Order: sequence, then structure tokens, then C-alpha cells
Amino acid sequence: MAIATTLAPLEADVFEPVLQTLAVRRLSAGESLVQAGGLGAHEYFVLDGVLKTWVSDSHGREVTLSFHVGPGVLMPAIARVNGDRSRVHCQALTPALVAGFEASLLVDCMRRSPVVQRWGDAVLRAELMRRVDREWALAALPAAQRLQQFRAQFPGLEACIAQHHIASYLGITTVSLSRLRGQERSARNGA
Repeated sequence: MAIATTLAPLEADVFEPVLQTLAVRRLSAGESLVQAGGLGAHEYFVLDGVLKTWVSDSHGREVTLSFHVGPGVLMPAIARVNGDRSRVHCQALTPALVAGFEASLLVDCMRRSPVVQRWGDAVLRAELMRRVDREWALAALPAAQRLQQFRAQFPGLEACIAQHHIASYLGITTVSLSRLRGQERSARNGA
């Protein structure tokens, strides 16, 4: 319940139908929570750990869409599911603990309660803003500024996950990310 209320006010009694059905799952690093094409009409709270959502591009390369750091929420089902099938993969990058429930249950609660509706709207609004900010950054900012933005959005994450995940999220190659870091080290050392 504490994770949910960090996004918007929520009264426990109106959210109780969701809380009663939460299924907690422990994931190992590298383990999938959701696979593209699989049934994916669930909502998830990330209780602990780091997950990423990603898709494959036309060449079969992974393109990282977002990171989900616990405690927090995973990208809402409405943003990752088409019909009842997931459009994205979601994978644990570190050992993780997630709690999930049927997305339709949340929709039912939102219909019955304006408080839950406002909470759901806040979750969707946060996801929309995250996507808009990232889309703008990919189109308008040089890679060095996107890296700084990543660091501000996900403090400490850079030290916890592999470089290729970060490079993919930034829309650059791993080699380019390595060069950026080298340039930063040189600038700090006065060279």
C-alpha cells in the first residue's frame, strides 16, 4: 500500500480488492516477468530490485524503453499491452521482488471509486510524462546531456547494471557511452 500512495493519495478500504489479490514473485537477475506476445494484462508493483522494459528493433537488437526501480510501479498495462498480449519484454536486471494483480481488477475499482480513479490517472499521467520527456531527450539532446538526465532520473543505477542497458536506453552504442565516460574522466582530471 505504501508504494501505491507515493503516486497519489489512496484509501486502503477502496483499494482492498486489489490488495487481496496481490501475488508476490521473486525474480533472479536475467529472469523475465513479461515477454512480448505473451499474456500481459497485469499490473505490477516493483517492491525491490531493478527491471527493464524493452523491445526488439527490426534487426533483432534490444532497445531499452525504461528502467523500473523498486519501490515503484511497472509501466501500466494500458501502455504495454495490446488486446491481452504484451508488446514489450520485462526482465529483472538484479534480483527483484514484484507484486502483481489482474489489470481488469484495477479498472473495476476505478469505476467504483473516484479515489482509485484519481490514483490510476496519476499513474498514467506519470507514465505519459516519462515517455514525453524521454522522447524529447532522444530527439533534442546530445548524448552527453541524455546521460546526465539518466543519472538524475536514476541515481546510482549506473553502478548497478551493465553498460549496454544504459547505452540502449540513451539511444547510443556501448562504444559511444564508453567514450562519453572517458571524456568526463579526462575533463575531471584536467587533461
